[in-house]
Amino acid sequence: MELSKFCPRCGEETDALYGEGKKLCADCYTDKNDLLDIPDKVEIDVCTVCGRMKHHGEWIEAYSVQDQLAEKFSDFAEEDVEMQLQFWEEEDQMYVRVHASKGPMEDSYDTQVVFKNQQCRDCSKFQGGFYKAKIQLRGDTDLEPVSNDIVDKAAELTNETRKDFLANVEENDHGFDFFLSTEPMNKKILGMLRDEYDPEIKRSYELVGEENGEKVYRNVVSVRLD
Repeated sequence: MELSKFCPRCGEETDALYGEGKKLCADCYTDKNDLLDIPDKVEIDVCTVCGRMKHHGEWIEAYSVQDQLAEKFSDFAEEDVEMQLQFWEEEDQMYVRVHASKGPMEDSYDTQVVFKNQQCRDCSKFQGGFYKAKIQLRGDTDLEPVSNDIVDKAAELTNETRKDFLANVEENDHGFDFFLSTEPMNKKILGMLRDEYDPEIKRSYELVGEENGEKVYRNVVSVRLD
């Protein structure tokens, strides 16, 4: 014969008791204990330029409020506790209600969310005109179609990763100069040019400074079409 269980706090009959030591029914347990440890204020760092959020020191591809809240509140998740988020704005402030459940135990927690505007390192480099490699496009033929191909390829690479971007394009009497943010981006564009145009390519390097005690060089590539 199965014995009935009674909560020692409220005296109600229940199917199960929860907790360690003094066990309680589901309602009394959540009155005395939290299913989740949610702080009163949660801060989320967001880049003002690209819209990504910073999570565990990395800028990740989470742009919508829903995705950013999901990523941030995943830090407060506990094993076997289901969590649902509800958010709203009140007097220019955002609040989140976390609905938590673990079996028959349910509870909710309200917290304020503050979005802190920053600028990620990639966007700071972009706006600062940073570049790691330069392609000098030269030749006696019409270079504008080739220039357009380089710009299109650069845009494609930027869509794949924010680290790769075309910092600037300069047209001069000799042709076009393209300022690229990374050496891998430079290699991919040169690969495209080799496949499409079979140009003459010459490399040189210029010293741009030091970082962590090491000399930093910039790759300058001359691409000539005849």
